[in-house]
Amino acid sequence: MYPCKILLVDDERFILSTLAQGLRNAGYQVFEATSGQAAMTFAEDVKPAIAIMDIRMPGMSGIEVGRWFREQGIPFIFLSAYNDDETVKMAIEEGASGYLVKPIDVPQLLPALHAARERAEEIKKLKESEEQLNVALRGSREISIAVGLFMERYRLTEREAFERLRSHARAQRCKLHHLARDVINAGEQINCISGKVRRCEHS
Repeated sequence: MYPCKILLVDDERFILSTLAQGLRNAGYQVFEATSGQAAMTFAEDVKPAIAIMDIRMPGMSGIEVGRWFREQGIPFIFLSAYNDDETVKMAIEEGASGYLVKPIDVPQLLPALHAARERAEEIKKLKESEEQLNVALRGSREISIAVGLFMERYRLTEREAFERLRSHARAQRCKLHHLARDVINAGEQINCISGKVRRCEHS
């Protein structure tokens, strides 16, 4: 198994190198960046599992980079020498998975890192489940609409319309909701299907 990729971002090189070495000793693959712009470039290239970065850096701030990370689906932890309410509030609003106050060493960082990774994995699974549910619901709606079109146009019962749609999907070796989408998107598809089914019925 490949080691977990971590992107470490801090404009203070001593802190950067010290934490990077400690995380490597703990078994992580660490990439270092000294600015927000460099962090974004690294993230696009290496696709880190998580980013750890200083919240206040010259040029592009950690808040701005965190916002970009969130859009890319990359979990991140903020490091900061500040513990004021306003800064913490900003970190939370940007979706940070953790907020640690410097100075900090690797033994203090590791538990927060593990917790953030677990939380990110849970969120990822929830999003995947939600997407699967949405796909299923969309497919169900499309099938219902297609069945309704068949019922209205050919004076069929709901059961008869569904069976006709399903029979054609099997014959074409396609998924039912894909055929339903075709029926909805192209009115002429209904005539085509009906004609084929009728030919089959009289053959």
